[in-house]
Amino acid sequence: MQWRALPCVLALSLGACSDPEPEAPRPLKVVLFPYIPDSAGDGFASLKQRLEADFEQEHSDIDLDIVFDAKLDLYDLDEGGTLNQLLGPGAGAAQVVEIDTLIMGDLVSKGWVQPVALEAGAAHPAAEEAVSIAGQSYGVPTYLCSYVVYSNSPHLSSATDGDSLVQILSDVAPGMRPLAANYSGSWTLPSSYLDAWADTNPTGVLSQALSLPLDASALDSFEDVVKSCELEAGVNPCLDGTYADSSLAEEAFALGQANGFMGYTERLFFVRKANPGMALPEVISVPLGTGSAPAVFVDALVVSAQCTGTCAEDARAFTNFMKDPDVRSLIAFSGDAPQGTTPRYLLQATQAFYQQEPARSDPMYQKYVQFLSGARPYPNQGFPQNRKTLQSALMDALQ
Repeated sequence: MQWRALPCVLALSLGACSDPEPEAPRPLKVVLFPYIPDSAGDGFASLKQRLEADFEQEHSDIDLDIVFDAKLDLYDLDEGGTLNQLLGPGAGAAQVVEIDTLIMGDLVSKGWVQPVALEAGAAHPAAEEAVSIAGQSYGVPTYLCSYVVYSNSPHLSSATDGDSLVQILSDVAPGMRPLAANYSGSWTLPSSYLDAWADTNPTGVLSQALSLPLDASALDSFEDVVKSCELEAGVNPCLDGTYADSSLAEEAFALGQANGFMGYTERLFFVRKANPGMALPEVISVPLGTGSAPAVFVDALVVSAQCTGTCAEDARAFTNFMKDPDVRSLIAFSGDAPQGTTPRYLLQATQAFYQQEPARSDPMYQKYVQFLSGARPYPNQGFPQNRKTLQSALMDALQ
């Protein structure tokens, strides 16, 4: 029998019978939104490490590289701009990018992203609608964002429109600013007006609000709320940029200099950071118009049109991972930060998130889910093109 081994002995000397070299893990680059609270205060290093490790534990054949970079403008739709480069074929490209679905229609029309498969009912209905263009899904929803009001007023829940909101907040501490907020900017002011339009037109199609002229009823109510920020005539820190790109509005509320705060739910992180001993506030969907009908922004993961074959399978493995309720809980409850760190208070698009611990027992998330049930999504087409025209018209009307 020895002769049978001879060929292999010879082959071993030539390397033919050695075990094949293991294949290197396939690279997968993912760019995630850096616009969320940095709970650990480390530039998202802990969150990046945790997500990469948890994913690679399940998918050892994939080398995941997650990027959080505040310098990347994930709203830049210009040819050759940030999103074009990230979703293009170049060396700096990513395979998966987290985007605001306000720009979804533009990404689809430019051919930069590809359709994705969604499990019906897994995400909030507004999220499913927001990632859909012409009946086809192009994104896997991650977050919902909605304008809310935080206040310590026990009567906050009785606010049903802009006028009653201002009155209730004014009564908390007369002479104080009723509501601290940020309305400035060509994205923020128009989207705030769209919220007022949705409140005023509860059965309307929200994309109608992108067209001029401005809705008179919605504008009247919206104007009352915006101008309530003025403690002296003509000085409005909510509108003139004083409260933009900082946490000054949150701090004003946290330190008792304002009776309420309006912003996204996650801004509660910064309120509590400014005043850690503050009791958890009441919260409602902000009624900016003549009624109250919540509207939500939706963030989603899109897959580059350049990512095909095995790449597309790897991208799908990652998007499946990211919609898992446990992963959503990790992010929402600052599981990447030291124990006891304040939650991020980010609204999650995955419906199962709210049905399991810790969200199921969390007082704030259970309040959020109450007003999310009937929420409509912001339009996924037309906003980028119309925002500056809307901003100009609104500034003329409000000033």
